[in-house]
Amino acid sequence: MISDPHDEPLRDEAPPDAVEPPEARDASELEQLREEAARNRAGWQRAQADYENLKRRSAEDVRRRVERSQSAIFDSLVDLADDFRRAIENETSGDAPLPEGVQLIERKLIGLLERNNVYPIAAVGVPFDTNYHEAMGSLPGPHDQVVAEVSRGWLIGDRVLRASKVMVGADPPNEQTVDAASKGPEADAAEGDEPCRE
Repeated sequence: MISDPHDEPLRDEAPPDAVEPPEARDASELEQLREEAARNRAGWQRAQADYENLKRRSAEDVRRRVERSQSAIFDSLVDLADDFRRAIENETSGDAPLPEGVQLIERKLIGLLERNNVYPIAAVGVPFDTNYHEAMGSLPGPHDQVVAEVSRGWLIGDRVLRASKVMVGADPPNEQTVDAASKGPEADAAEGDEPCRE
C-alpha cells in the first residue's frame, strides 16, 4: 500500500496536541503589549520629569544671571550716590547753587534706587549687626552700637548688595545695654522695626 504524503506529519510541524490555542496566544501577546506599553509610559514619564527639571534649572540660571547683572549695575549706582553724598557733606559754601543742584540729583538718584528695590542700610545709632555692617574699627561710644559710618551699605530687596563699613562703640557695657541685650532679638522684632533700612 502506498502511503499518502498528506497523512504524514512534516518534520517541522508540531504534533496537533502541542499547538497553542489561539486564546492563549492572544493573551500572551496582549500581556507583552501591556508590558511594552508600561515601559514606554515609564520612559515618557522620565523624559517629562527630565524636561521639567531642565526648565526649572534654566529658569533658576536666568534668575541668577539677572540678579548678578542687577547687582553690578546697582553697585555702580550706589557708588555714584555715595559720591553725591560726600560732595554735599564736604561743600563749605552753603549759599552757592551747586549744593542745591547736587542735593536734587542725589534725591532723584535715591528715588531711582528705591523704585528698583535698592535701599540704604541704617547704620549710625543702631546695634552692630554682622549681617548688615562691616566693622572697620572702634570708637568711644555705646557698646556694640554703630557710632560712625565710613561707607554706606545698601540692600537690594532683602539681600545685602554692599555691607555698611562702620565704626563700633567700644565703651564697656552699662546696665541699659545689658538689659537691652538680655531681651534679645525677639524684642526688636516685636517692635516691628526694620533694623536694616534707613
